[in-house]
Amino acid sequence: MRILQVTDSLDIGGGERHVVDLAAALWRRGHDVSVVSSTGGALASELKETGVPARHLLNRLAKRRMSLAYAWKLRQLVRRGRYDVVHSHMYASNVAAALTTLGTGVPLVLTDHSEGTWRGPLARWGSRLVYRRARHVIAVSKPIQRWLVGSCRVPLQRTTVISGAITIAPECDPARLPPLPAELRDWPLVGVVARLLPEKGVSNFLEAVARVAPQCPEAGFVVVGDGPLREELLVRRKALGIEKSVHFLGFRLDAREIISCLHLLVAPSSSEGSPLVIFEAMSAGVPVIATSVGGIPDQVMDGQTGLLVPPNDPVALGEAILSLLRAPRRARQMGAAGRQRLAGSVASHETMVLRTEAVLLQALGAQLRSPALQRTT
Repeated sequence: MRILQVTDSLDIGGGERHVVDLAAALWRRGHDVSVVSSTGGALASELKETGVPARHLLNRLAKRRMSLAYAWKLRQLVRRGRYDVVHSHMYASNVAAALTTLGTGVPLVLTDHSEGTWRGPLARWGSRLVYRRARHVIAVSKPIQRWLVGSCRVPLQRTTVISGAITIAPECDPARLPPLPAELRDWPLVGVVARLLPEKGVSNFLEAVARVAPQCPEAGFVVVGDGPLREELLVRRKALGIEKSVHFLGFRLDAREIISCLHLLVAPSSSEGSPLVIFEAMSAGVPVIATSVGGIPDQVMDGQTGLLVPPNDPVALGEAILSLLRAPRRARQMGAAGRQRLAGSVASHETMVLRTEAVLLQALGAQLRSPALQRTT
């Protein structure tokens, strides 16, 4: 197949990482794959190394909005490229791809990576129109599938749940760990790795740390990532009196390696799909404390590979963090169980690629030779 993968950007992020790894895997399977985005980013160099062509169409990011300029340039590219199928990810790209493929006969497959609680009335209306136009819609979690069917009125038979997945990381080599601030090197480290957006719940993490730090002064806390809430969160950190406890490391290309330095990964989101950062932690043998939203309960086995807490509850989050900091042996056992579960999970990267390939083939009307599409988990 000649496949065009469309994503908002190639910056570091779970959805973007999914696109890059999927494109490279489909390329290795013999498909002619290209990736296009509104703007470039750090992941573009990874695509170049694998041989997958990548290009960006705009000088500014199209994110969570309709961009007619993005759609127009994408349409020109699709008309010249003679693609067999367009596979798009995330709202701005999904809207642009729907407009792009209108009247071309090129089948459109969409992947939704989140429940999109940020969507206002106009975006929800746009989503319904876009999803109805698609030949097939992939949801990365069952809650997203329910939202597609219930709110966007996509027929169930035109949806498939395919969880995100990663390749298993090698065992941690302490000699290859990234440099961290000197004051963090000997501490038990608790961290959040996320874009600094409202739905990522970093403010709740800071509230939880304010409760934990006085009771566990030997622990260090890090926030890896950047975003529009950075300055607001720094102000909140100061107001809570935890400037010496919480370190904002900003955008890091070595985020996956930093995860392997952590004793606990915290995912405090109020809304999620199937966040790859949780799989990254499990792959590194790091226990996870996360909110029970979206597809997270399908990833984290509460009490076995980590702990689940209610969303927007800093008290419960702080108690969970404190409980594992005070029981390091239990935390290590959870981390080992998570790595073992991920290694043998149906959510393997190879499974994800094969099932996505099956959806793309189905969109073309090709006869499937594999039962992979028949599974919904």
